Amino acid sequence: MSGMLEGKIAVVTGGARGIGAGIARYMIAEGAQVVAADLVPPDPDSAETRDLPFEFVPCDVTQPEQVATLIDDTLARHGRVDILVNDAGLTGGSGPFLDVKLSDWQRYIETNLTGAFIVGQAAARAMVAGGVRGRIVNIGSVNSFAAEKDAAPYVASKGGILLLTKAMAVDLARYSILVNCVAPGPITVERNAAIFDAEPLRSRLAGILPLGAPGNARDIATAVAFLASDLNQFITGTSLLVDGGSMADLHYA
Repeated sequence: MSGMLEGKIAVVTGGARGIGAGIARYMIAEGAQVVAADLVPPDPDSAETRDLPFEFVPCDVTQPEQVATLIDDTLARHGRVDILVNDAGLTGGSGPFLDVKLSDWQRYIETNLTGAFIVGQAAARAMVAGGVRGRIVNIGSVNSFAAEKDAAPYVASKGGILLLTKAMAVDLARYSILVNCVAPGPITVERNAAIFDAEPLRSRLAGILPLGAPGNARDIATAVAFLASDLNQFITGTSLLVDGGSMADLHYA
């Protein structure tokens, strides 16, 4: 590893499993101290977090008081917040648009979009107060750019992340805080590995992904780490697709 995050203090929401855990693992390997926030503690039997030396703070990102505790605890232990990765979120479809329940719509928007706003604002305030030229990376999706069937609340929430990132970048530029989005395509993690490896989805993904197969959490983590590091001095308000080329192909054939 290059040590590109040596000495940095990073908060990763959704960090106890899946892509978030992969981001936490890579950041630690690159020298960061990571505070992972999630609804429930990491599974001690999961390979995603086994022997992973992060600090865990339980946090529901839709609850401002819990977010305040997350940031206050990080400041008390480490004195500052250098990096925030907004990964906490709900995934999956919610049914055809005509059948979507208002409660489901609100749940996706509150968690995926409002949650990113609440944590982003709290972390940015801590960065500004501490004079930290911080980095914030919001995790979007290919659905920030295009829709899938039966997933209107998820798609809308991730589309919102795209513009929230730009708005944050513009408003926080005066404080030298850089804000970007990483937008994953199909990514294999522990919870979906068996599904992605089973037919007919395996063959379908091989047919629509130019690189032939889903990526993994490390693919997302490397992109996040670069944008969160001091190697990035002039990239802000943009979104980086990490999707195996899926959004570059119209899939007409």
